[in-house]
Amino acid sequence: MAAAEHVLDDGGADLQLVHVPGPGSPDDRAALRDDLPDPFGVNGLGLVWADKEHTLTGVLEGRPVASAGWLLRDVAFDGLPRRVAGLGGVLVHPAYRGRGIARTVISVAVEHARAAGAETMILLCRPDLVPLYTQLGWSRLSVPVTVQQPDGARTSPLTTMIYDLAGLPRPSISVDLRGLPF
Repeated sequence: MAAAEHVLDDGGADLQLVHVPGPGSPDDRAALRDDLPDPFGVNGLGLVWADKEHTLTGVLEGRPVASAGWLLRDVAFDGLPRRVAGLGGVLVHPAYRGRGIARTVISVAVEHARAAGAETMILLCRPDLVPLYTQLGWSRLSVPVTVQQPDGARTSPLTTMIYDLAGLPRPSISVDLRGLPF
């Protein structure tokens, strides 16, 4: 799949969204982290994360200002298979926060996942980010979510949010990501 570009109106500035296969450019990731040691606030959890299959990077004036990654996977909702897009690596450079860029990047990632056949999107996030995702139509899960780690399965220590893409029921017992967290 070739890189795809979209230009969106961002309050007078043109936000260009570039979709590429894989985890994206190491230089773009470094620029977005802006030398922050733990930009996602999850290093202390000791989790090993899955590589993303797709990355969407927001670019303003030639500079990466935001990104989101996702991967497609079959997971288990209450023991039944579900095609899921796991969203992760959502980051907006600190100097560009508060401009709606995260909303744009996440919304476009959702549409890419829908077009790729995902039935539900899942993300694991810190509790302080729940209000942001709730405003974007995501809902919090209250069932245990199992993630794989090199030393075996464990329950995710993060809040799990889902976004329904196909009108399917929410899990009522458990979710097993059947792999590393995204």
